Amino acid sequence: MTDSGGKKTYTFLMPGEERIFFDHFHTIAIALFLIFSSLGVFVSEMTVAEAMLRGLVFVSPIYVVYLVYAKRFADVVTLDFDARKVRFSFHDGRGSFERDFQEIKWVKFQFYLTFVMDDARIMVKRPKNKKEIFVMLNSVFTVNRGIFGGL
Repeated sequence: MTDSGGKKTYTFLMPGEERIFFDHFHTIAIALFLIFSSLGVFVSEMTVAEAMLRGLVFVSPIYVVYLVYAKRFADVVTLDFDARKVRFSFHDGRGSFERDFQEIKWVKFQFYLTFVMDDARIMVKRPKNKKEIFVMLNSVFTVNRGIFGGL
């Protein structure tokens, strides 16, 4: 919690390694495809077409998951308790936007924090101080604890 000049805000940040993964996902996917295809040709002695098909079979599920979930991840989520607003900032062309606390239906509290609204679900990595974060979020939002029922 940041208290700068009487202003109460809290900021959640996406870890750097996850930001790198999202920024360079296409390069990573192509590299994995080439690795699986090369292993198929040189180690298993498959034909090039069979190895490429096997590479696609291994890489395409990862790609589908990326395409479904990548737009949900925010780089920075800032809770402003004085203004009662949440600001979501993204690293790509979407920029950032603000929502009132009342527009957040509930927060899913699992390995990632998922802010559920009528038109969007925005995710950010949950910090390590989970009890403090849970108490803070539970004071202003409806929190779905999921597998963390013992908190």
